[in-house]
Amino acid sequence: MTDPAPPVVLEINGESRQFPAGTRLIDACSQIGVDVPHFCYHTHLSVAGNCRMCAVEIEGQRGLPISCNTIVAPGMKVKTESERVKAARQSVMEFLLVNHPIDCPICDQAGECKLQVYYMAHDLKPSRLDVEKVEYAKRVPVGPRVTLDQERCVECTRCIRFCDEVTETHELRMVNRGDRNAIDCFPGTSLDNHYSVNTADICPVGALTQTDFRFKARAWFLKPVKSICPGCAKGCNVVVDYYEHAIVDDHNGKAYRLRPRVNDAVNAAWMCDFGRLEYRPVNDDRLTVAMLRGEPRGYDEVLTSARQELARHGRNALIVTSFDASNEEMEALRRLARETLGGATVVAVPVRPDGFSDDFLLRGDKHPNRRGAEALGLARSYGELPTLLEGRTAALFHRVDFGLDLDGRVAAAFGALETRAVIAANASPAADLATHLLPGASFIEREGTWINEQGRVQRFRRAYRARKGTRE
Repeated sequence: MTDPAPPVVLEINGESRQFPAGTRLIDACSQIGVDVPHFCYHTHLSVAGNCRMCAVEIEGQRGLPISCNTIVAPGMKVKTESERVKAARQSVMEFLLVNHPIDCPICDQAGECKLQVYYMAHDLKPSRLDVEKVEYAKRVPVGPRVTLDQERCVECTRCIRFCDEVTETHELRMVNRGDRNAIDCFPGTSLDNHYSVNTADICPVGALTQTDFRFKARAWFLKPVKSICPGCAKGCNVVVDYYEHAIVDDHNGKAYRLRPRVNDAVNAAWMCDFGRLEYRPVNDDRLTVAMLRGEPRGYDEVLTSARQELARHGRNALIVTSFDASNEEMEALRRLARETLGGATVVAVPVRPDGFSDDFLLRGDKHPNRRGAEALGLARSYGELPTLLEGRTAALFHRVDFGLDLDGRVAAAFGALETRAVIAANASPAADLATHLLPGASFIEREGTWINEQGRVQRFRRAYRARKGTRE
């Protein structure tokens, strides 16, 4: 076993710094808070070196080397803000903007666009172009989930490299030459892999956009919160972008999208297209009115009645939660069974059938916390529920639907009970049968931990307070 290479000491903007051998210069600058502008470079893709925006000055070297393709070396003296560097960046920006449309007011990338940011920081000059701009195709549905505006593209090729190197599906290419360069799909293909929207995430401008998100919200109105995707057992790290209503009491917030968050131990920098739609149940088909035997009642009244009735049934009650529940919720239910119900049985079951999986991120188990239920000793199969319900007089269903029970056996067994308490965020057949219905919070409105398939405990965080009529 060879010893690791010693760290490299170099100078950046007059300050001596130390970095691991093999570090790219652009990453070294980022690690110490020195921003080097770039379009084509991405930490999880190969180096293309075609935008030239990350050029720096290195004492003793001719020209201006690009920092994305330069490895740190001992004794380097690097300048990222010299006059030569600033002039080069300004020239690059002018070149990129020659045919770029001035449609920032209607562009979905506005507020998140590197072209906007870098223009203000490194160019800030009017165009010298005195002829008509080259026109490209607009609003091209290159796939079912991604829309392309060719005229906004800066030919960074991030999207092409993603399809070539990450998904290895090779749908995208660069066509034509010179100022006719454009991104397009190969003939007879479309951008329809299970990770296609990642191309919109990594697009530094507004060329590739997520069709589902187009024209729904402005980036500067949205707030981000770190969370975990609940779509499968992989537990991809994500950012939830939401809008919080600070004044309106009956609608505290709205989720607009999920984006991947970098975690090289779980999902690198990516997520699947299916997981991105997990924000929809947060907004749609929500339960917001507590019900007592079919009649609207105050939340506290229904909660008190449910607690009293379950306590009356005691050990004859069954508590059922799902693999969607957090570890903290499962433990709270165990405590309820132990302290209030005299040791009633608590189980956790899957509520969705297994689905498509691949050798990348998608997992067949479409629940975020099966491993948590197993660790707490609660995991059972959905098919056991009719047997578990036999002889019972009451049950509490927590985040449980009848999605797997095609013959209705679970619904029939549950519906025959005297007391049927349900805690759920969304409308469901279980909620329709409840004698005590308590609207719950979505995963965006509460916080806790799930354990992914790797056994990694991961925390999801609250974005905004639970909407009126619901509780954690």
